[in-house]
Amino acid sequence: MTTQELGITHAAVLSAAGVGLDALRARLREPAATPLGADPAPADADQYAGLPGRVAAVPGFAITDYVPRKGTKNLDRSTALGLAASTLLKQGLGERPGTTDASWETTGIAMGTTVGSLRSSIQLDIDVIEGKGIDLVNPAVFPNTTMNCCASQIAIWHHFRGPNSTVANGTVSALSALRYAARLIRCGHARRMLVGGVEELSPHTAWGTRLRGEVDESVAIGEGAALLALEPADADGPPALATVTACEVLFTPERGTEGRAAALRRAVDSATAAAAAAGADIRLVLPGNVGTALAAAERAALDGADALAGVERVDVRTAVGECGGALGAMQLAAALALGEPGSAVLITGIDTSGAVAAAVLTLGDAA
Repeated sequence: MTTQELGITHAAVLSAAGVGLDALRARLREPAATPLGADPAPADADQYAGLPGRVAAVPGFAITDYVPRKGTKNLDRSTALGLAASTLLKQGLGERPGTTDASWETTGIAMGTTVGSLRSSIQLDIDVIEGKGIDLVNPAVFPNTTMNCCASQIAIWHHFRGPNSTVANGTVSALSALRYAARLIRCGHARRMLVGGVEELSPHTAWGTRLRGEVDESVAIGEGAALLALEPADADGPPALATVTACEVLFTPERGTEGRAAALRRAVDSATAAAAAAGADIRLVLPGNVGTALAAAERAALDGADALAGVERVDVRTAVGECGGALGAMQLAAALALGEPGSAVLITGIDTSGAVAAAVLTLGDAA
């Protein structure tokens, strides 16, 4: 394995803030002046009745605005969001000079999620139990119940032939996917990896989140998908929006604030040390747990790091809503949207499973 520098050369994001980095930037910088998301589909409205807080869907989303209608009838919303993001990303990459059809042969996917489309899995169970029986279930909807559905559909639609994978590590799934994708490239398994996360809005996830009480009611239940193109930062390659300076993912069995804070602190210390060694100046921190039961642990880990004293912090989760496995991808996109050229951005997160992560992106002149 080599230690070649890897860069993010393009990004696509759909969130409750809207489509694109500009919409995300506006929401993060002036949340009070920027409306968050759209109401859920009218057909689902009664299923959210009585739900504390609010929900926020991607405004005006329709998959047929991104791909031809044929073949979209049975796509679940999670897959549709990921497919839309990948379409925008491929279009952006295709507009670069030197991009050829052959480059897609070595393009892979590392998609972060929690459980895929929970709604599809539950609906299939209901159809079987309530009388259709397993023999009468529409076979075309079965792939939606598999966790890798979104990543595999992206590969099928766009003819990507590189490694195809889904990483489920809670709210830090996209950061885990970033680390995994970097290893695949460095080991020679892919030339380019599309890295990100996706989460759909559904009554099942919304009620589950509220009943667990782990997220404040002030944080909307959102959804979204974000993908970034990760490639070797070669002198002859495309200019990078950012380089991946560090990405640490750890696990702790501790469930208390002190134990989780200590675990995240180890990840943060490792990431900031790598940034210092690379001469990267961290000027922005994007914590992932503001507005949750894990906020105190994350805050303790960040407050204890001398390298982060006085550094600005921006809350991504509250800005775009609780979006599960897509949260880390939203943080990565936010780093590109808010980071100053030449500076570095630290991204952190703790999942209820015990996973903790810290990553540093150093913004390039193309950002």
